[in-house]
Amino acid sequence: MKRLIAGILLAGSAIAFFACNKDNSLEELRRNELEILDEYISSHHPGAEPESSGIYYFQYEPGSEEDTIKLGDRVQIFYATWRLDGANDTVLVDQSSGYVNGHRFEPLEFTVGLSEVITGLEQGITNMHLNEVGKLVIDSELAYGQNGSGSVGGFKTLLMEVEVYKIYPFVLPEEAE
Repeated sequence: MKRLIAGILLAGSAIAFFACNKDNSLEELRRNELEILDEYISSHHPGAEPESSGIYYFQYEPGSEEDTIKLGDRVQIFYATWRLDGANDTVLVDQSSGYVNGHRFEPLEFTVGLSEVITGLEQGITNMHLNEVGKLVIDSELAYGQNGSGSVGGFKTLLMEVEVYKIYPFVLPEEAE
């Protein structure tokens, strides 16, 4: 019986040890991501400040100021996504609805506010207007988190080049009549 209790205590200690080490390594991965993000911003966009949501937005081509994106609007965008692996090291991870080297693909369509896309894209798109082109810099907390997704590993910042192609404004049913 003493051996059984000692074995249980030893196993519990081992589990606690590995859980603490896992938490420490997760914290280290997050710190590393934030260091790479800070290096990227300071070398490519010195002095830039994040939006209140935590994302960075850089406009390339202005859009129509009259056509703003709001919660509930259905939008179509062209985009391309890169994973930030270092201040000057990016890896293309998705161009399926984007444009790279002059090639345009089918636009991505989603409703803003329904969580159909990553949080950072949804929040970033509300800064944009029809026909606007810009870049979103989205850290992992607003993208795929610690687990990652597909070719985007955990704790990876995303760079997204986005063009707002169409906006279908949200209309309340009584307004539609």
